Amino acid sequence: MVQKKINMLIAISAIASGIVLIWVSAEKLEKYSVLAAKKFGLSPFFIGSTVIAFGTSAPEMLTTFFVSLESQGSMVIGNVIGSNVANLSLVFGSMLLVISLKKLSMQQSKDIYKNLIILLISTGLVWIIIATDPFNIISSLILLASLFLVIMFWYKNSAVEIDSEENDPEESHTSLKLILSLGFLVFAAWLITFGANQILDNFNLGQLFIGYTVLAIGTSLPEIAASVSLALKGRYETVSGTLIGSNIFNGLCVLAIPGLLSSPEMYLGWNYSSWSPLLLILFIVTLIFSAFIFSSTKKEKKVSLVISIFFLSSYFISLYFAY
Repeated sequence: MVQKKINMLIAISAIASGIVLIWVSAEKLEKYSVLAAKKFGLSPFFIGSTVIAFGTSAPEMLTTFFVSLESQGSMVIGNVIGSNVANLSLVFGSMLLVISLKKLSMQQSKDIYKNLIILLISTGLVWIIIATDPFNIISSLILLASLFLVIMFWYKNSAVEIDSEENDPEESHTSLKLILSLGFLVFAAWLITFGANQILDNFNLGQLFIGYTVLAIGTSLPEIAASVSLALKGRYETVSGTLIGSNIFNGLCVLAIPGLLSSPEMYLGWNYSSWSPLLLILFIVTLIFSAFIFSSTKKEKKVSLVISIFFLSSYFISLYFAY
């Protein structure tokens, strides 16, 4: 009993430390990513969709890598689906709540509709892969090939002219600062994974629930930190780009990791029927998110409290099915 309490204390300490480190490093990542956009002449949406999205998805990638090494298949899938649901329900819902309480309006660039289509297609592909065989090398290659095509599409449609004005002092050593920020995210991911494994080993909660909650929420904190920070500055387009890019990276890149490291033990305890309700919730939330963003491209849209409550409540409803 005493040892179990000690293990629980260690787990909570590791997760809490990881959360704090993720929060701080995510803010730095957002800052230096925007500076990189100015330096290399890339559009804010491309930076949000790739650099920030990739960086904030780094915890999911690292935790999935560590969990895959231990052949915990259900926890891997829980991390991916839980993170994507959390992004669109908790993160986007929180942003809408702040906007609605401040009685502000938001409007998106018309160019974003192409990325909404990519998001819907990638979400559908994730569903198909999970429904067939998510731990197969062929599935991983299909996902990675799709991700490559998406990045090429983003790059070709996002380049802008490089501003030749004087350099901002903050832009010095931008690349190094970006790498350091990502490095802290990697360490934070390890801490959270370690804490989650401690909970799994000492408490009978199940891989699915641990992956969907502890790992997913913990690794979604970079998205929360980056999105809230950007939203408070009124940069709603970059927030949307970050969330869309992060969900695409989670689905096409993070989900590909277990197939590359697959082992027979990965399938132990795996049951697709347990995930059907959660996948349905993910697809519904993605559809409504896409419809809302698309409608905001036509004219400035007043954010209602009802839509923000819907997104927030959808996550807590999903917890019932995860448990």
